[in-house]
Amino acid sequence: MVFLCRIQAQSTSFPLESVSVEGTGLSKEVVLQLAGLNIGVPIDQAAMEAASQKLNATGMFETISYSYGPGPKQGYVLTLKVADPSSPFHATIDIPGVNEDEIWRWLATRYPSLDHKVPVNEAGQQFVARQIEEHLGAALEGHHVAAKLETVFVAGGKSNISFQPDPLPRIAAMNFTGESELTSEELIRLIPKDVKDQGYTDRTFRQAVELNLRRAYEERGMYRVRFPSITAQRESGWSVSVTTSIEEGAKFTLGDVEIVGDKLPADAMLKAAKFRKGEIANWTEIQNSIWELEKPVKRMGYHHAAARPERILHDDQHVLDVKIRFNLGQFYTFGQLRITGLTPNQEAQARKTWSLTPGAAFDYDYPRDFFPAFFRSVDSRQFKKFNVAMQKGSGENVMDFVLTFEPR
Repeated sequence: MVFLCRIQAQSTSFPLESVSVEGTGLSKEVVLQLAGLNIGVPIDQAAMEAASQKLNATGMFETISYSYGPGPKQGYVLTLKVADPSSPFHATIDIPGVNEDEIWRWLATRYPSLDHKVPVNEAGQQFVARQIEEHLGAALEGHHVAAKLETVFVAGGKSNISFQPDPLPRIAAMNFTGESELTSEELIRLIPKDVKDQGYTDRTFRQAVELNLRRAYEERGMYRVRFPSITAQRESGWSVSVTTSIEEGAKFTLGDVEIVGDKLPADAMLKAAKFRKGEIANWTEIQNSIWELEKPVKRMGYHHAAARPERILHDDQHVLDVKIRFNLGQFYTFGQLRITGLTPNQEAQARKTWSLTPGAAFDYDYPRDFFPAFFRSVDSRQFKKFNVAMQKGSGENVMDFVLTFEPR
């Protein structure tokens, strides 16, 4: 009889007297709305299960459970135990003509955890997309909002979810104001074709401007260039006309180049770099010189040595000084030489010519010296091709060279 009464209680509807919610930053009203529950409406266990499933379908909770019991007015008292998502994804709202911060503030009033963050599960991301879509309404011109996973270097390299209209508005035209060093046509050509073809968002277009236009201006020594505003004007046919304002600034010349670090072959480094002091400080040329600057250090056995340049701008003189520090990394030694494709006599000649000895500092560029010397005694026309490869040797921080020859 007790068993039968329990089954009857589970299948019999009684009014929902009260609900308590535990484990979430959402208000009880929002949780009830998501669950489809209303105080005073008759409910049974099947309805409680259905409410739990509705909450789960939103993707806004990591775990969901419930308990219930009799209330003082012969109805049900329900307790919902949920947990907000842990380790959410960073998120952006990339909808042209929409203030991203305003949308996040609006979302956070109802869903406090949605502050430039969203659940990692697809259901939660689709839930947020629907909320944005419903809020913007006619501004989307009938288009849906999609959640797009991106791999970006933000927040320590974590993934990013971008909420975008699907499809993105087409870029109908690009305009510029304030330009004089470069023409509008030249600036347009600097924007990559894939940026134009993929459609417009404020964030991706500004990234393209900062990466490509800034580089072009810095090649002309214009390090104070600014792009104060980028505006997208809606056009017909779900397209936009984009206008970028430019403040070009003055041109800088290259001043002093200082190498910071102990036991560095500074003279050889500067000779290899060939910095053009006193001329327009073209940053692309300066970077190329810095890469040349690294080579003498790498040839000393510091195979992974990397320069860290610091730009020092003197606005009063329009001069750029560069201070270069080095991260030397691990010291490597040479292990052994391996050769394939040569006759015994040719290999003997190669080993006689090869002067880098085991245990010596690993010189990654030594083969550039070896091949001309070797081909003075062996005719290179005997080979279709030849190449060199570096391989990890036996032992810690030991590198080998492998020479491969393909005879004709």
